[in-house]
Amino acid sequence: MYANACLVKRTATVHGVSDRFFYHSFPRRGRDTDREVEIGCKMLALMCNGLVLTPEVVKWEYPHADGSPPRKMDIQQKRVCFTELSPDELPRHADEFGHFALEFEIDVLKGLGAIPVFYIPKGTGRTGEVTALGSVLVIQLIDAMVLAMRLAGVKKNLDDAPFATGQFPCTFGFTETKLQTFNLDVLETRKYIEAFTYSLTPPDMLEHSLTALLSFFYPADDIERNKALAYYRQREWRIVGNLAIRGEELMRRPSTEFIGRLLEIDSEFFGRELASGNRRADECYVYPGIGEKRLIEMVRRIIVPDAAVERAKSIVNCVGQPPPIIAFSAIERQRDENGRVN
Repeated sequence: MYANACLVKRTATVHGVSDRFFYHSFPRRGRDTDREVEIGCKMLALMCNGLVLTPEVVKWEYPHADGSPPRKMDIQQKRVCFTELSPDELPRHADEFGHFALEFEIDVLKGLGAIPVFYIPKGTGRTGEVTALGSVLVIQLIDAMVLAMRLAGVKKNLDDAPFATGQFPCTFGFTETKLQTFNLDVLETRKYIEAFTYSLTPPDMLEHSLTALLSFFYPADDIERNKALAYYRQREWRIVGNLAIRGEELMRRPSTEFIGRLLEIDSEFFGRELASGNRRADECYVYPGIGEKRLIEMVRRIIVPDAAVERAKSIVNCVGQPPPIIAFSAIERQRDENGRVN
């Protein structure tokens, strides 16, 4: 996915304090346990090398009008998430997502390529097919992505064999449906692809853009726990996919050493095998920063549990311009003081 991005100056604030910020909180797994400080500090050390875009598989389905089994599609979303909050709201948010947090000014995060999440209702409810409209749109967007993928694949095969003639086989379909092979004429197919893609984004780039777009769609409700609008209330923004500026990719594949550190932090989560056959850690992206500026240097403040303050300071001292470390209790005290004033 391509975007115009820039390093953004920190925004002007009233009395030095902005009303709202974006927060990336961690660790969600292990929060409120005696291991939270240890896990959080290890994650913070990794973040000095960049933010991790972690894969999540999101399941979509919608019912057919004839009552046949619903169509189901899984999409792997590679993303890093942020929540828009006031500092007063952070303690409550931390109960769910962890007591470590990177705090970003709004314009800085926008400059890094973050976009709001689109929340889609799931389930049929009482209104039947109308309620499923959001899921239908997502499924059809998935079809558009697959169509671009097929065009890109056929075009690549033809480009790899510029002097080929006659026919060549192409097999399409999904594992849960019948696969079908089509014998396509080389010269005619070249002509069709040239015509259908004329003056448009090339199919391979279009596929990547649609894949990135699908990473911004997320269920509005937590159906399993019967929490209406549970996700919608998070005011979530994301950085997804592989951003590029003037053709230069910003994301990096994790090194073997980086993957090993992810597995050390949480082997159950990062070692879980995905549909691709790879571990989750293998499928991550790392967003180190822009130009010579590390992403961790663009953070306004880092909030950590009181027991982690000194250790966190020593961790971020490895970068040229480390952000200040703030004890979580200071955020809670400020919230309580604001509550008394109000």
